[in-house]
Amino acid sequence: MGARTAWLLNLGAEVELEDARRTLGAEARARLPELAGRLGALVRPNDILLFGAPDEVKRAEGAVGKAWLPTPRALEALAYAGARVPTAPAYEALRRVNDRRFSLALGATLPGQRTATTLDEVREALAAPSLGGNWLLRRPHGFAGRGRRRARVDEVLGAARGWIEASLRSFGALVVEPWVERVADFGWHGFVSREGRMSLGEPTWQETAPDGTWLATRPAKPGEIGREETALLAQAVEQAGAALADAGYFGPFGVDAFRWRDGKGNLQFNPRCEINARYSMGWGIGMGERRPDLDPEE
Repeated sequence: MGARTAWLLNLGAEVELEDARRTLGAEARARLPELAGRLGALVRPNDILLFGAPDEVKRAEGAVGKAWLPTPRALEALAYAGARVPTAPAYEALRRVNDRRFSLALGATLPGQRTATTLDEVREALAAPSLGGNWLLRRPHGFAGRGRRRARVDEVLGAARGWIEASLRSFGALVVEPWVERVADFGWHGFVSREGRMSLGEPTWQETAPDGTWLATRPAKPGEIGREETALLAQAVEQAGAALADAGYFGPFGVDAFRWRDGKGNLQFNPRCEINARYSMGWGIGMGERRPDLDPEE
């Protein structure tokens, strides 16, 4: 039997990508064990779960270390627990590929989707036609529905101005996209090796809250994703995986997608609303028996 695996479950570590000095708040950290219990097939019964707590010194002595998001702080926590620290992408590569502008650079997937770096650019973007005049403003890094705000053009200089200006001041840009009626959410997960080889799982169906927070994942049922939608999603996953490898990233990733209804009542498909260059709540379910992440490092 091989060495046990020690998982550093730093869910929410995207805050470190916004600013390496930031840490997850106490309330969010307190929820980590509960969230870890919902990871399904990602962790195995005998695996060691770590959360970066002070009392974890030498708790994973000799175990093979894995991190939800391998930030420098996560790797330090694995070493503190005595686990073998894995090879990981550079911090700047992690920041770049988890930035929403990285996905947008591969091509807009919703009408009017763009980056705005000034208040005037935000106002210009929101003045364009959209369903009901509603738009979604998203900060470059975010997770679990955080770092986003719904707004209308008349709110840019009013109720939304403070949030917009604070976001631009702190993060330099916002991704602007139309607020649409989401009908169904899907995902496709994969893994990119250090050599750039890609391994893919199977499409999944995802349940999310209105604010974008993940609730549940299961394998997509036959016919649940249309043939054309499947082809578009497959193309998006392949494109994302190749772009991640070119950017110096290796490890687990996933692409989120959704079906939406336009102003005429017609169903449309967004094959890439998010690239998650890390583990995600549904990753183990989507990959099933394909676990290249558990292959021994050479």
